[in-house]
Amino acid sequence: MRMSAFTPIPDLSLYAVSKSSSYQMAGRYFEGVAHAALYAKFRPIPPPSLVNRITSYLKEKYKGPLENAVDVGCGSGQSTGILSNHFKNVVGFDISEAQVAEAVKQEKSPNVTYKVSGAESLLCEKESLQLVSAGQACHWFDIPKFFAEADRVLVPGGVIALYGYHLPKPIWEGKSEKLNQLILDLYSGILQGYVKQESMEAYLGNYTDPRYKPPFEYYESERDDSLYLDRKATVADLKGYISSWSGFQNYRADKGDEAALNVLNTFESKFMDELGVDTPSSETELTLRITYYLLMGRKPLA
Repeated sequence: MRMSAFTPIPDLSLYAVSKSSSYQMAGRYFEGVAHAALYAKFRPIPPPSLVNRITSYLKEKYKGPLENAVDVGCGSGQSTGILSNHFKNVVGFDISEAQVAEAVKQEKSPNVTYKVSGAESLLCEKESLQLVSAGQACHWFDIPKFFAEADRVLVPGGVIALYGYHLPKPIWEGKSEKLNQLILDLYSGILQGYVKQESMEAYLGNYTDPRYKPPFEYYESERDDSLYLDRKATVADLKGYISSWSGFQNYRADKGDEAALNVLNTFESKFMDELGVDTPSSETELTLRITYYLLMGRKPLA
């Protein structure tokens, strides 16, 4: 799966997120229209193996038809549409109107819909869902309230699945570790103080925080760290992905467009120097490995 090419932007409108934008409110970092477009363009779509792992786990003990699933914190829909081949009805929920609008624009599956809703109060009937999923999102939720709501809407035997992915690791013979360090230096160095703790926990952590224990204290649960996706991307694509980080957008809102663009261009220059190639960044292709971690819990059958 290849990311869209990211070409140089003559002005900064693509990066623009107003300093007064609602995305900066506590727990709401992806609400700008331009940010939603970046999110849709550059965020990865989970691999089929991840969805197959979730549905296989669900079917181990739930023997009824797979009617309804929701994807909470769906963003622009990368983690929602992938459920459409497994469930009769799929709904993506996100608190951001801009993200939901982008998801609706991108979605092609007729059995997938999107609604604006917080994670802690889902627009679903009691015991009406076989699956509640959240991809790279639950670190933004009020975890106890979200788990209580998931427990309310899941049928007995239904599954809650939380998953996330680490920062992408470039694969280039003899250079992978140094290239990876450039990404880490940007994320936890230059952008330090602009990357929210919740986001850092998701990218660099593993959902091992005690907050993620309930309802798994009484749910049967299972964890899988074996899933990954290798995707071809140009260096310019990687630069575009970085521009979708909430930490980068926070930096831009504080420091301004020129400083933000300088951060991206400096990163790109260092990355290309390390590769030691003469091709433009938009034509320099490498492999990005995205490693996932998955935590699943099954509501008791009785």
